[in-house]
Amino acid sequence: MKSDPAKARRFLVVRLGAIGDCLRVLPAVARLKRERPDAETGWAVEHWVAPVLKGHPLIDRLHVLDRRELKGGLRRALAEIRRFTREVKAHDYEVLLEFHGRFKSGLLAWLSGVPLRIGYARGHESEGNFLFTNCKVRPADAWESRIYRFLSLLGPLGLDTRYDPQALGVHVSDADRRWAEEAYAAAGRPALAVFPSTSAHRARERWPDDKWLALLKQLNADAVGSMVLWGPSEKEFCAGLVAGAGAPCRLAPPTTLPQMLALLARFRAYCGADTAAMHMAWMQGVPVAVIAGHKPVRTIEPPPPARSRMLFAAGHYVEGLKPSAQDDRVVSAVPVEAVRKAVHDLLA
Repeated sequence: MKSDPAKARRFLVVRLGAIGDCLRVLPAVARLKRERPDAETGWAVEHWVAPVLKGHPLIDRLHVLDRRELKGGLRRALAEIRRFTREVKAHDYEVLLEFHGRFKSGLLAWLSGVPLRIGYARGHESEGNFLFTNCKVRPADAWESRIYRFLSLLGPLGLDTRYDPQALGVHVSDADRRWAEEAYAAAGRPALAVFPSTSAHRARERWPDDKWLALLKQLNADAVGSMVLWGPSEKEFCAGLVAGAGAPCRLAPPTTLPQMLALLARFRAYCGADTAAMHMAWMQGVPVAVIAGHKPVRTIEPPPPARSRMLFAAGHYVEGLKPSAQDDRVVSAVPVEAVRKAVHDLLA
């Protein structure tokens, strides 16, 4: 039997990853907790993303799925799924919000036994996810901002789905805030955060290395101090950029995800690709210059009033063509001078 959405108080959020998408679910969770302050909220998330959500005051508990176990062979994968679903069922959730929209998340949602499972209508999810939910939401625009898309799942609960830029739900612990302030001060308080890398599966969205180097050298000549941040497996590449650019460009120290979140709040502007670091920055009020990649700009662009400059080679972009079919020159052909100007505009 389905729960009455108007009376439900126990909610399970399903967004297993990625980091940037989990961050963009937070405004929806903040709205849910604001309108139903007595709500109990669990969040199903994969182990590699969990640190950025751990200790969050809007989340009563995390249900952590270990992706390493899922990849460790059939026996280990089935054991992990059984463990995970037993843990979820023990909390007797009334409503599940399926923000992820893939086969794996849908199967886990169905196995959870939650009676009301709100997800996206066919064509607005992927991999047959619609088969596992029993209350469908059809966004007006398939490529709208993820922020708006995620808020739309609150509609069947009778909640306000409008975006509130004052309630983004980002949380930084006092310890991480202190660490970030010390690290930022030790680096000389540079104005600009730079994140030149992308994940391996999004390598097409990576701006050419020689252009990053040329940009950093030009910003040095403009007396714009910068810090290059990096993630796992990216240190050598980023250290090479910093060495090639020279001072005042600095390499960031190693960070955990929560430390990176705290550190990015310190800068006057951010420059990089459409990555988790970009969302960490703008969601804390930092203006962002984004080399936007192959998706429609409206999908990536921070909602107003956030300040941003979205950069792509318009001559190579075909409106209406799916991102996987776009010409890679939509990224690689973005001029260094255009990015430099965007940075100066945001710092002005």
